[in-house]
Amino acid sequence: MTISGSKNRYILLRMKIALSMLLKGKVSFKKIKNAAHCWFAQKFRFAKASAFPFMINFELWNECNAQCTFCRTEDGDIYDLNPANKGKTPIQKGKMSLDMYKEIIEQSKDHVLIAVLYVNGEPLMYTDLYKALEYASERKVATLISTNGELLTEKNIQKLLDSGLDFIKIAISGFSQDIFTVQHRGCNIEKIKQNLKNLARLRDEGDHKILVMLDYIYYEYNAHEYQSALELGQELGFIVSRRPGNLNKLSEEHPDLAVHEKPQEDPPQLPVKNLCDWPWKVMTVNWDGGVYPCCDYVVWNDQEPNATFEVGKSNVKEIWNGAAVIDNRTVHLTEGRGGFDICSKCTRVGTAFKF
Repeated sequence: MTISGSKNRYILLRMKIALSMLLKGKVSFKKIKNAAHCWFAQKFRFAKASAFPFMINFELWNECNAQCTFCRTEDGDIYDLNPANKGKTPIQKGKMSLDMYKEIIEQSKDHVLIAVLYVNGEPLMYTDLYKALEYASERKVATLISTNGELLTEKNIQKLLDSGLDFIKIAISGFSQDIFTVQHRGCNIEKIKQNLKNLARLRDEGDHKILVMLDYIYYEYNAHEYQSALELGQELGFIVSRRPGNLNKLSEEHPDLAVHEKPQEDPPQLPVKNLCDWPWKVMTVNWDGGVYPCCDYVVWNDQEPNATFEVGKSNVKEIWNGAAVIDNRTVHLTEGRGGFDICSKCTRVGTAFKF
């Protein structure tokens, strides 16, 4: 079987998101100016960036119902990906207060283009998700979420559509239950397929201008089911993306499958000397208010935040170009990614999705 389009269509997707935001009035001159300043500061290697990031990632709650192989134990403990802590305490769980989220949005709404309401958890488990989405939408801040699709009931779909959500990504790792649960231990693919159909139907019935992406997590063991997922996604009018799977823990849990896997789309060499985009463009806020340079930090224990956001006390603008952030950027400028253990093995280029 020949499969075309093996690369993620993130360039096309970002163009579509930008157009959707523009048509919805969620782009302003001030936001474009701020985003351009972010790009300019990173490109020309300034330690001080724009007044605000152009994107903020929020870890609303790091709980999840899927218990994916690469991410968590079967009991739901989140793996600490810091190799120095192997086998020690799992990542602490918790929820962000809605007040904290609202204050960050309120302070940055005139400058930030996009709020991404997930990092490591399943956003549909956060009970105030719809309030959070609506709050951002009312302030003309675009919103994105990623979900495993299990909790996309008709009721939840309608609430998402009514909230003004701009983009939703549904990640799957197979098209039959046996294959799907190799990674997504806690989910049912047949239920998710029906949820996808309901999403397409309710979107069309209400003429909602939401972008939907079916994100196929590709391994050698599930390659034969990709075509079925592609056909369903195209039938429903979704963008379909295929991305390489995460091999963490696969050899321990499924050695018979892992032996056939190989590193996928790895660069010829790690971009250790490349200047990372994230410290200049994106702010990540963990559930406890910890502000980090990128989303990987929330699954590495023993990483000091650049700051801790406190409701009624903290200022996003001051944090974004505060001393700790400037120090972080300076290390990137002088030592590259090799200046941080967490960055030295990172293959990410740009500010696309986590995987």
